[in-house]
Amino acid sequence: MLARITSTAFAGLMLTASVANAGFLPPNDLHKEDGLLRFTTIDQAQFNAVIDEAEAVYGPIFTAFGSKLKVNRLWTDSTVNASASQSGSTWTVNMYGGLARRPEVTRDGFALVLCHEIGHHLGGYPFVSAWAADEGQSDYFATLACGRLLWSGQDIENESFAADLDAIPKAMCDKTWTTAEDKNLCYRMMAGGKSLADLLSALGGTKASWSTPDNSAVKTTNHAHPAGQCRLDTYTAGAVCGKGWDVKIIPAKDLGSKRNTKDGEMDSLKYTCNQSQGVTLGFRPTCWFKPFLATAAFE
Repeated sequence: MLARITSTAFAGLMLTASVANAGFLPPNDLHKEDGLLRFTTIDQAQFNAVIDEAEAVYGPIFTAFGSKLKVNRLWTDSTVNASASQSGSTWTVNMYGGLARRPEVTRDGFALVLCHEIGHHLGGYPFVSAWAADEGQSDYFATLACGRLLWSGQDIENESFAADLDAIPKAMCDKTWTTAEDKNLCYRMMAGGKSLADLLSALGGTKASWSTPDNSAVKTTNHAHPAGQCRLDTYTAGAVCGKGWDVKIIPAKDLGSKRNTKDGEMDSLKYTCNQSQGVTLGFRPTCWFKPFLATAAFE
């Protein structure tokens, strides 16, 4: 969801000069159902606990970038969305009760939405504006970097996802990760991503499933919201990418007009999986991402 956009040519693409508000979902009318919801998985205490956890971890990280993380806790607002914005050194995330109260959204799904909004600030290449990572990259960051950082070490909770996870994502996790701790963490992120895919289905799209990945290939990177299946594929890719994220870096942000070019992709290689490196899992799905680098062994 982008508001008050001034467009300008940027790196050969029509991108935004400023983004006032980057939202998790396209505009929708699901808020009309909020008063009908009687049984939800997240109450106000859990809503606040998720945000507390993220603020404790990411507050100092934002401070290191010379900014302040501000999370607006809008529990009484029925909006089914979340958003991010920047004003000077205040980098804001808006989290709404209407989203948390959706029956499709689990506690971890809600946390990954918060991670998505943090990803607009910190996720880096590819960008939709001078500061905001685009929607696909923010999804990718949510499981590649943020969920992994928030839940690493929560071994008992992570292990609880092993028994019920679908065999397809479980096999993908097992192919990438070797230790039980890493596998269980991957399972947890897969389950959280599926929660959000179920929410996207409620918007009227086709049902997203691990058994029906979107293998299409865009001609140019889609900076807007990908379709639900493509977004599930992106959460999955982030969970099984074996790269480590550096919390001191926003990939390609300092490249100016080159941030959305091949140079930006090269700058992000150390922290993201790319087909040019010969990987078969964990790369950003081509249903929204068009790589500059050829699919071959990277040298």
